[in-house]
Amino acid sequence: MDRKALSRFFRPIIIVFIIINAVCLVFSKQLDAKGVDHIILIYANLILFIITLVTSFILIKSSFNSNPYAFVRGVTLSSFIKLIAIAVSVVIYLHAAGPSGSTYAVAVAMLFYIVYTILEVNGAMKLNKQQNAKN
Repeated sequence: MDRKALSRFFRPIIIVFIIINAVCLVFSKQLDAKGVDHIILIYANLILFIITLVTSFILIKSSFNSNPYAFVRGVTLSSFIKLIAIAVSVVIYLHAAGPSGSTYAVAVAMLFYIVYTILEVNGAMKLNKQQNAKN
């Protein structure tokens, strides 16, 4: 795997991470006024970013496998891992926050999950297509 391909894979993920954090920090007062806790959004973004980096290696590894089902299993596994991690995080947050928990922040965090999943799968499909072209 060449560095250029890995750079193209991880660049959008890193850019989205930075943009989401910047938006949460710049519009923190407006988000808080709407009932969306911006700190929870930053934590959710960080958790999803770290999990996306970890699961990306599963996708990268599966893209080098000659079996096409291995790639599908990799995509499914990475999405499942992220979904379980965010579900556990939500349960922990809502339990710890009690009735004062921001359900709007949880809903926005689920949107972050969708964005990260789309970016990861899109990058993995490009890697898989590039790898298949070499074979």
